[in-house]
This record gives sequence, structure tokens and C-alpha cells, in this order.
Amino acid sequence: MAIVRDRDYIVDGIIPGKLIRNCIGEHRVGIDRLNTLKKYYDGEHDILQRTLSSVDLPNNKLVCNHAELITDIATGYFIGNPIVYNKDGLEPILDNFKENDMHNIDTELCRDISKLGVGYELIYMSSDEVPVPKSANLDPSNAFLVVDNTVESNPLFAVHYYAKMDLDNVIEGYHINLYTDTKVIRYLVKDLSTEDYIPVIEEAHYFKEVPIIEYWNKSNLKGDYEGVITLINAYNLLQSDRVNDKEQLVDAMLAVQGASFGDDIEEMSQTAKFLKENKVLELPADGDAKWLIKQLNETEVEVLKNSLKDDVHEFSKIPNLTDKNFATQASGVAMKYKLFGLEQLAKTKEGYYRIGLKRRLSIYSNIYNTKGSNVDTKGTDIQMTRSLPVNEVELTQMVTQLDGTVSLETRLGLLPFISNIGEEVKRVEEEKQKNMEEQQALFESQFPSDKGPIDEEAK
Repeated sequence: MAIVRDRDYIVDGIIPGKLIRNCIGEHRVGIDRLNTLKKYYDGEHDILQRTLSSVDLPNNKLVCNHAELITDIATGYFIGNPIVYNKDGLEPILDNFKENDMHNIDTELCRDISKLGVGYELIYMSSDEVPVPKSANLDPSNAFLVVDNTVESNPLFAVHYYAKMDLDNVIEGYHINLYTDTKVIRYLVKDLSTEDYIPVIEEAHYFKEVPIIEYWNKSNLKGDYEGVITLINAYNLLQSDRVNDKEQLVDAMLAVQGASFGDDIEEMSQTAKFLKENKVLELPADGDAKWLIKQLNETEVEVLKNSLKDDVHEFSKIPNLTDKNFATQASGVAMKYKLFGLEQLAKTKEGYYRIGLKRRLSIYSNIYNTKGSNVDTKGTDIQMTRSLPVNEVELTQMVTQLDGTVSLETRLGLLPFISNIGEEVKRVEEEKQKNMEEQQALFESQFPSDKGPIDEEAK
């Protein structure tokens, strides 16, 4: 979450070193949480650290990575299709987005948002011969935004900091990049606890805004699987112990009555080795032998496993797509009920993501307007289409039936395979005009005018 500070601390655009240090210190308080969430996505779960009292006991450590599954499904559903911007005059920005593959930037941003609850985008000028604005993702572990304490939470400045490593890969200092609405100030400090922030480089920029954008996942900035980590841990433990029990079942103990394997430990060990290799056991007439086997109630364990799995999906709002209910030919309405929780999650994400996208468009337009373009991004229609299999035949029939009731632009907006509605409307009108001209030409060829050409000499 953005760090809040009073604007009065900044005088004449100068940000005190003490303020920078305190903001970095406040940001680093949450680093452990971010690192834990990253590890869970990468499959580094708590079960991997489990130890038992005896090294002879089976200690399987199974990682069932529900965290990765939750984030990948939530991100794919929400941002699997490129974002569409509808407004005349946005061509310079949209061409830039297409050239620099902005959809990949959005995908990685949304993955960070899903994992960590927050994501950061840096807008910078490229190093090309003719510089253009570009975007990059910043790791929330080393970037943050500082806003004022008004109800509008206006950005004051942003910081991106990272370690400077020597040739032995040992930290010898830290790079601090500070972004205001007019300039970029770069520092190099020995320690993050210092207040001696002396600029190494100070460069002006023309974004007219702080060029780092903060994106939220939800109001409390929690990740999509953060609330079910305890359930994931329980599921990992249950599955690991099931394998442990199977191993212990294979290594069952043999109980022998009425017979002795030897008089001392060495002789008993040799007898046990002989029995293991030759699979032969000789007993006296009154002797007996039987395996001590642990009774496993797989039915109860399976019920518990399914219960934990259902809870993970229920409380994360991510449906279990391997469930048999998704294999049936359900109607569109029935499928929407199954995806209701995921859709509500996506709508929440969309609301906060739009806020960041509007800032992105504003910052990009500032650069193009500085270069002489006239780009106005206000009122841009931002369309975000869910990535979900649809019955296109059924949908097309519905669009056709709405002809005469709903406008062409609205009907075309219902079709997921149309990316630019405005352009498609123009094409439809052009085709109609072309068909009218062809029909008129055909009519004139079949029914020529009786007047014919005028003979100038007859005059």
C-alpha cells in the first residue's frame, strides 16, 4: 500500500534524506510478507522445512501448489484477452502499446497483483534514437509510492531501490531512484539507514506526473491465495503423511512367537538379513509369526482431502476446473453460477485496475502532447473481456436476433472475437455502401436508360 506523508515535509521540491530513509524503513517492514507470498507461488511451502524426531522415519514433503494454480487461473480469466481502448485520436498511444506488446506488461502486472496484492508500473523514455515512452514492471519488494494525506491521495514521489553488488556478489551499497512529477533523482548510499542522500544524477522528465503507478488487487491489498495459506499447508501435510503411512506399511514389523533369532544382537541381525534375502522362515511346532500392520482408513482420509481442497477453492473464489461439474454440457446460465465467485473477484480487480490504466493513458498522452500531438484520453472507453470459452454460434444468433432492438455497436460489443468495435462499425458501413453501389451498377446494366448519349452534331 502507498505510504502516506504530509506534503508540508517537501519544501521547494526538495525531499529530505530523513523522509526518504523513513519511507524505505516503513516499506521494508512488509518485505517478509511479500517474500513468503512469492515463495508459495514458486512452490517453496512450509512442508519443505518439516523435520521429524528420527531420521529413520519416512518424511515425505509433498508440495501441492494451489497458490500457483489460484494465481494463474485468476490472472488468465481476468486479463487473458488484451485490453481494448475505444476513443478517436488515441492512435499514437495505441500504436505504441502494440509495438511494445503492452498485453505482456498487463499480464505480468496482474500476476504480481494476484500474488502480492499490489503491483507497480514504471513509465520511462526508451534509449532509441527517437525516444518513446515505454512501461516496465517493478518488483513490489523494492518499489513503493508515497502519497499525501488528503482524501484524493495525490502522489508525492515514488522510490525504486535495489542492491549494488561487487565482483564477489556481495552488497556494497544501494541504488536509490526517486521519481517526482518533474524529475528523476538517483542516489548511491552505503546503507539504507543513512540520511545522507546526495544526488549522483538529477534528470528532468516530461511526464508531468510521478511516472510510477500503483495497482491494487482489492481494498486490503491481499493476494488471491494469501487467505488460504493455512489450508494449503494442511493439504500438503495430509498428502505427505499419506505417503509416509504407505511407506511404513511396506516396512511393517514381523512379530515372531515361540522362536528366537539368536542369542545376541549380531546373531539376530544375521538371521534377519537371511530371512530378508531368502524369504524363508522356519519355526518350531508351537511357533507363530505375523506382520504388525497399521490399519489405514483411506475413506476417511479421502473425505478430509476433498474437504480441504473444496475449502481452498471456495475461500479463494477460484473454481475447481477439474471438478466433474465442469465436464458436463451445462448451459451458459449454469456455467455463470459456477463462476460467480471468480467473476466477482475479477470485477473487484477490474475496478482498481481501471484507476491505474487511466493514469497510464494520462502519462503517455502528456509525452505525446509535448511532442506536438493532440491526444485527449478523457472519456476513453476501456474494455476488459474475460478469457472464457463461449458458444460463439449461440452468441452470434442472439446478436442477430437483437437487430432492430439494440444498436450495431452494442451488438458487436457482445462478440468476443471483435477487438476494435469502432473499426468494425466502419467496416460494416463501408461494406453496406459497397453493396449498394454494386447493386445499383447491376440494375443500371440490366435496365439502361432510354435517352442514350446526346449527339452534338444533331444539335
